[in-house]
Amino acid sequence: MTTSTTEDLVITVERREDIGKGAAHKLRREGKVPGVVYGGGKEPFSISVDRKAVEDLLKHEAGENTIFLLKLKGAKQERRAMIKEIQVDPISRRFIHIDFIRVTRGQKLTVSVPIELSGDCAGVRHGGLLEFVTREIAMEVLPRELPEKIELDVTDLEVDQHVTIGELVDQLPESARLLDDPGRVVVTIGLPRISKVAEEEEAEEVSPELVITEQAEPEVIHGRGKEGEEETD
Repeated sequence: MTTSTTEDLVITVERREDIGKGAAHKLRREGKVPGVVYGGGKEPFSISVDRKAVEDLLKHEAGENTIFLLKLKGAKQERRAMIKEIQVDPISRRFIHIDFIRVTRGQKLTVSVPIELSGDCAGVRHGGLLEFVTREIAMEVLPRELPEKIELDVTDLEVDQHVTIGELVDQLPESARLLDDPGRVVVTIGLPRISKVAEEEEAEEVSPELVITEQAEPEVIHGRGKEGEEETD
């Protein structure tokens, strides 16, 4: 299993002293993103990072789970790190703030690893509809064993079948601990809505004999006596 570590990838950040909103706006206008570095048994500190460097980092297959060398401008020391969280403007889609976390050897990371589907699903070939419900799996794992993705082969899935997160546990690295609900559905193969409606309508159809019986019943239910007679208890 491959991991998301990219040893030759270096992200250079600058220490940031002014942490006000005005300074943050100024950084963004200059093509930089304000952020914070956490973890590794050390105090967090404020930084800024080039926006293009973050965009290039996210292009790697592991995306936010890519482990890289974080270098502080003006200092010689480099530390392995990864993205902890990115805040993005919902309208402009520009980065607002980014948090990095130092990666320490032997210390587990809490991450969400993407699930990737593969195979030509039998249920889809037979008219079913594949619904990809859960696209990530949360786990704790050692940095050296962090997987880029968890692969789910849907080739043999038929209509009305599904796969849960618990069925993917055997693909997790040895050091990993599942943080998700094992019963959570990852993918399901159902019938298109039109097919379901047709089945329901077919199930509601009744035989002519039953229709005749039901039509005759209301005269009895009325509870009226013979013509000209009053109803009695």
